[in-house]
Amino acid sequence: MHMNKFWDRVDSLRELQGISQNRFAEKIGKSLRTVEDWKRRKYIPTGDICLLIAQLFLTTTEFLITGEEITLPDDDFAKEKPVEPIQSPNGRTFIPHYNEEPTLLVPIAPQRVSAGPGQEFLPPSEYIGYVRILERMARGIDPTSLVAVSVKGDSMTGVQIFEGDMVLFAQHHISENGIYVISLYGDLKVKRLEFRSGEQKIFIHSENSRYSTEEILMTNENLMILGKVVGWVHCHPY
Repeated sequence: MHMNKFWDRVDSLRELQGISQNRFAEKIGKSLRTVEDWKRRKYIPTGDICLLIAQLFLTTTEFLITGEEITLPDDDFAKEKPVEPIQSPNGRTFIPHYNEEPTLLVPIAPQRVSAGPGQEFLPPSEYIGYVRILERMARGIDPTSLVAVSVKGDSMTGVQIFEGDMVLFAQHHISENGIYVISLYGDLKVKRLEFRSGEQKIFIHSENSRYSTEEILMTNENLMILGKVVGWVHCHPY
């Protein structure tokens, strides 16, 4: 399988850049023993570590995992290329049907969103990879507005969002109460928001009893709602 070659591709890129095993382990925040154990077991790290490795070697997580680069259509980066007609030996042309659900490619932002106390918000920069999702996960939302970010922390474990997962959010999409990616006082977070228009307040809830609820005025300029979460991809090692 392509995934069995994950560490072969990592080692090739590491050697190409002249990075030692020890230095590589330091850069991804792991011990050399841990990395060697992963390689021995052909273990693919969680999503956040894969992102770090992709950033280190200026490549994509898709390439590290599958060995394939992503080629995207010029007019719409999020949609798959249309299926091309096939001509059968008897000269008849037909559209193949593969019994597969349509998928989308969602860009991965370099920032990590905190499901915890929060982290410094980084200005937008180039995407570092793409994650493939089922088209129906977009639920009628413009797919070009979707962005994926890696999760750090444990404040949302009550809704099964874990460290290393990727949350998918629709930029600038704000509707009713729900889970959102926000920037609060410069910290990037994923939280459940409760809008109380009568009080002109927003209550910011965690899904972990260890964290308390915050409340903030809707007019507070230090709150920026980046978009509503439409789903997440588990990378958590159960």
